Amino acid sequence: MERSTRKKAVKPELLSPGGSLEKLRMAFLYGADAVYTSGKDFGLRGFAHNLDRDQLAAASRMAHGLGKKIYVTANIFARGSDLAKMPSFLEYLQAIRIDALIISDPGVLMLARKYAPGVAVHLSTQANTTNALSVRFWQEQGVRRINPARELSLSEIAEIVEATEAEIEIFVHGAMCMSYSGRCLMSAFLNPAGSSSVARSANSGFCTQPCRWSWTLVEEKRPGEYFQVEQDSRGAYILNSKDLCLLEEIGALVGLGIDSLKIEGRMKGALYVASVTRAYRQAIDRCERGRYTVEPAWVDDLEKISHRPYTKGGLFAGDTDRKPDVETRISYIQTHTLGGLVRPGTGDQQVGYRPGEKIFFEARSRLLSGQELEFLNPDGSSSFHVLGAFEDLNGNGLTMAQPNMLIRFCVDFAVFAFQAVRVSTGGAARGEESLELGRAMM
Repeated sequence: MERSTRKKAVKPELLSPGGSLEKLRMAFLYGADAVYTSGKDFGLRGFAHNLDRDQLAAASRMAHGLGKKIYVTANIFARGSDLAKMPSFLEYLQAIRIDALIISDPGVLMLARKYAPGVAVHLSTQANTTNALSVRFWQEQGVRRINPARELSLSEIAEIVEATEAEIEIFVHGAMCMSYSGRCLMSAFLNPAGSSSVARSANSGFCTQPCRWSWTLVEEKRPGEYFQVEQDSRGAYILNSKDLCLLEEIGALVGLGIDSLKIEGRMKGALYVASVTRAYRQAIDRCERGRYTVEPAWVDDLEKISHRPYTKGGLFAGDTDRKPDVETRISYIQTHTLGGLVRPGTGDQQVGYRPGEKIFFEARSRLLSGQELEFLNPDGSSSFHVLGAFEDLNGNGLTMAQPNMLIRFCVDFAVFAFQAVRVSTGGAARGEESLELGRAMM
């Protein structure tokens, strides 16, 4: 196959999840070039907050006001009833000027070309694109960007980049589905709604992640006698997937000319979005400046989010020292959580606060006097504050704040509105011990 004449991307786009307006804003604050989000229908994350039409319009205005991009998912495997509702949604997305539509279904593509012809189309990994000829086929149908099947190796991705003119996007971080490119039936079978299993189908946006439940085997005539599904020389943990983390490989991916590096996580929280986005922002920028090395601060960010042990996934399946993509333990590793967010004040404080000013702060966890707060800065650094005296909005002194409570206190450094603040959970969650990233992701 002849080589493509397209110009490779010099610096890839960083694409972060925006499952709500708050998380969308968080992604932009911490360095995302673009976000992907969903309306109330047609996306594959039905349990995320998702955005109604007014919120989608607000999200588009926010993105474009910052010189960023916004993509909206409509990547369900559509049934006939879905198609009937889709034209008006597509027309609305074009009217609010979103930058791209993410799809997986050929029928949805036909509707998109008819009802939103001015909106670029990106193809989801759900479409299982595994070779350059398939990429060219989708290009001929009007698709601008392809997210290839996750089963491909790095060399196979490189062949596609060399041989096609389409933009190529890949996942670099987040949860991985154990089904082939996400085409999972387990959720539908195990979580039927009424007489129909469609309502809880992963392919319709309602995956309940049964691959992350604790599984045992039981023989029909021996009730109560359970056999734990384990990995050893006789068998494997066939469902219990690790989380993807390609932080160490960003240099190689940038060298390939990948157009967009995507972070999974529209159902994850604001701390996840802030921490992962800023780690990969710093990594991408390091590649632009020269030789790529991983900084401990980036590793720290990824260790301090709720996660499973990390793996490099299918891209590096040929590594001889690579550990399995499945994990013997069920619990997530969580040493830190979202302590709260800086809230806008009035006047100049709508943007941020100067050192020594009393800040408005929304607690997201139970906070106690004497607790250390870590304020995350977009440049990868952190500012620390030991919570001393603080008060409610009526000026009453407090020693404890409950989640969702607004409090006020002073810090001796500048902070900005919507800044994320994390706190220690006092140890690893559910008895798990945190793993060093460099060891766990091999």
